[in-house]
Amino acid sequence: MRPYQVLRSVFIFLLATKLLGRLQYVLRYEGLRSYLLRLLTPYLKMLPMVRAKLDKEMQKTMTELRAKFSQDLTSPCTALPSKGMEKEELLKLMDQRKEQDTKNWINGKITGAVYHGGQEHYDFVGQVFSRWAFCNPLHPDLHPALRQMDSEVVQMVINMYHGGPDACGSFTTGGTESILMAMKAHRDWGEETKGITEPNIVICTTAHAAFDKAGKYFKIQVRKARPDGDMAMDLKHMKQLIDRNTVAIVGSCCQYCHGTIDPIQEMGKIALKKNIGLHVDCCLGGFLVPFMEKAGYPLPPFDFRVPGVTSISCDPHKYGFAPKGSSVVMFSNKELRRYMYCYLTDWSGGIYATPTMVGSRPGGPVAATWAAMRRFGEDGYVQTTREIVGATRTIAEGLKQIDDLRLVGRPEVCVVAFDTKKGAGFSCYAVADCLKQLSGWELATCQNPPSVHLALTLLTAKHAESFVKDVKAAVARVKESPKLYNSTAGVYGMAATLPQGFIEDAVGAYIDAMSEAHESAAPAA
Repeated sequence: MRPYQVLRSVFIFLLATKLLGRLQYVLRYEGLRSYLLRLLTPYLKMLPMVRAKLDKEMQKTMTELRAKFSQDLTSPCTALPSKGMEKEELLKLMDQRKEQDTKNWINGKITGAVYHGGQEHYDFVGQVFSRWAFCNPLHPDLHPALRQMDSEVVQMVINMYHGGPDACGSFTTGGTESILMAMKAHRDWGEETKGITEPNIVICTTAHAAFDKAGKYFKIQVRKARPDGDMAMDLKHMKQLIDRNTVAIVGSCCQYCHGTIDPIQEMGKIALKKNIGLHVDCCLGGFLVPFMEKAGYPLPPFDFRVPGVTSISCDPHKYGFAPKGSSVVMFSNKELRRYMYCYLTDWSGGIYATPTMVGSRPGGPVAATWAAMRRFGEDGYVQTTREIVGATRTIAEGLKQIDDLRLVGRPEVCVVAFDTKKGAGFSCYAVADCLKQLSGWELATCQNPPSVHLALTLLTAKHAESFVKDVKAAVARVKESPKLYNSTAGVYGMAATLPQGFIEDAVGAYIDAMSEAHESAAPAA
């Protein structure tokens, strides 16, 4: 062969190898259809006919959303008043707005969101919150008592999860921040100790969306393993997705969509063998699963008792009945936690270092979380766990008796998810729509696979038996007139047929409308 032929052959061989490698990657981790749609969607949206249709639909969506968000406004005001309002007038307006918000959940027929609901408890927590609302944990020298409560909340939660002497953690503003910080720590650990510059994590498709958020924020590839028949992590598929760039795997206890607990002990063995991290997401079940054994509902070990678990996220602002804005991220050792930190040592304003994502944060959630935990104590949380988990099991057993329904996942902790059986002639979304119209129940809608769920709280636990009766009535009504209850089904049916890029436009319009203020009829006084 002549030299140019050798070069040409080598070039063609390398190009073919690269293309085959890319094809293998796409087929393994994304799927050819999803990959092609992702590539083509930006070009499709540039076509004049498609663009015009999208603009028309977005305008229609925005108009509908603006009308929806403006229907419950109380005294709209978008500009500063020329003179400050009197305290009594402001408090009266605040009472009106509080009443407006309270009426949507006070009947105890919503999924999650409001986890306690008792006014006496809220008044107590509010009193504590107000005393530290203007204090900042960023300045521990100014607020030593706040620093103490911050560290004590973290340590109490670590002890709940059987952390060893080297276990540690940090207070964060919510479950998403806890997850982001855990993934950031594992990413930086992988880079420093293993030289990984293109990190990935392996999660189940049922894991919380915050892990995808971490992937977008921190340039971590998120690989998704399929679930098994009970919607738990498929260990075989998970192992196939792990490679030399994997920094962590993720298990849920329990997962948001279906309430299933992933096989944490088996995942711990894999994490140890592969020398990678294992994060356990206990954000939802954080103040239930540690107390289930004493409440009469034993679970296999899922926390730092499991060798291989390197980090855990837990939210006191759910079943810990603390105010919103409180979560804890825990690590098995201080070395791993340091990879979460952010240091700026050459800033002109001095040395700047923060343990988590935010700098300044209110001290109110810290103090109020400390107070809520001390007030309930272990006995209090065991009792609330007994009520909530017991009601979950009651509802699950009741739904099993309804012929056209089937449970999705395992209702092990606080979530009951269901779908309709094949051939039922109507969807679970239709049942949810009918439930809302007939009896006021607000369920969460899930997809891939289709299901709806109820996340039980102290409020909803009191209505377990009536919920089952209401579902039976809704199923009977939908069977008679399935076409009357198809609004949610229509939305999710459309979403299943559209490329992701088009759905993102609609979701973006929703966030835009939600963020808009609405002008008052008269100018500010």
